[in-house]
Amino acid sequence: MTSALDQALQLKRSGRLDEAVIALEGVLGRAPQDGFALGHLAEVHLRRGRPDDAAAALDRAEAATGTTAFTARLRGDLLVKAGDYTGASRAYADAVALGETGAWSLVRLARCRLRAKDLEGARGAAAEALEWDPASAQAWTVLGDLALREGRLDEAETMYGRAHEHAPGDRWAYAKLVEVRLRRLPQDRREREIQVLLKTTGRDNEHLLGVLARLRRESGDDDAAARVWSERASRSGDLFAREQAAFALRRAGRLDDAAQALGSCLVDDPDNVILFRTYVRMQHERGALEDL
Repeated sequence: MTSALDQALQLKRSGRLDEAVIALEGVLGRAPQDGFALGHLAEVHLRRGRPDDAAAALDRAEAATGTTAFTARLRGDLLVKAGDYTGASRAYADAVALGETGAWSLVRLARCRLRAKDLEGARGAAAEALEWDPASAQAWTVLGDLALREGRLDEAETMYGRAHEHAPGDRWAYAKLVEVRLRRLPQDRREREIQVLLKTTGRDNEHLLGVLARLRRESGDDDAAARVWSERASRSGDLFAREQAAFALRRAGRLDDAAQALGSCLVDDPDNVILFRTYVRMQHERGALEDL
């Protein structure tokens, strides 16, 4: 590895992404067919929220060296950004087949298969991830998600409990454990219990607000769900929470507010195909296609 490439990768690892782009482009100025540098340039662009630039660099990398485990994983990450979970599943499976070691791509594969409703495929990928890393909280969480989706609450609680045991600082795994335990309670007790957590041990866990929002949606109160998602977004600047607040406003019939919220999200996430299609459908419902 050249010193210039080593320096570029150090900038990438330290999160100095704009500088990493400049350094990697310097390397490529001297060796334009360096597939390794092109792959890392694609990854940096992806982390910078520049999917088109990432795709262009990735295409160049694969043209230079063919598809590798590294480029297949990056392809999967790009396709997840685009909402193509079936395509992403194929890419992550390619990464595994091409020799990527560890649990990362397998967990991503499991999540994508779950999103694509390939439940058995998701189960298999999560189990394989655990063969690599029995302490993978993410893999245990996927198994919990599968059990929850299939209505097996005891098993879901066990899986989420293992995730929390292996990664007690993982706030997502903890929130999922709380959620499944709440579902075992009578409906009139669920919100009271989570409100107690939000005021005590879980007050800094933004994912618990997502649990509360989902409970309110299930109770039919989409206005209240939108308020909770907005509270989470105001605490963390979480784009996902902003998008969920907009979707909740749409379900509540507040189309003008939803259009404004979705439009704001699209400014920050212009390549989100699902978000764009929802926005177009809603503008059609409002009779406001001229605003597109």
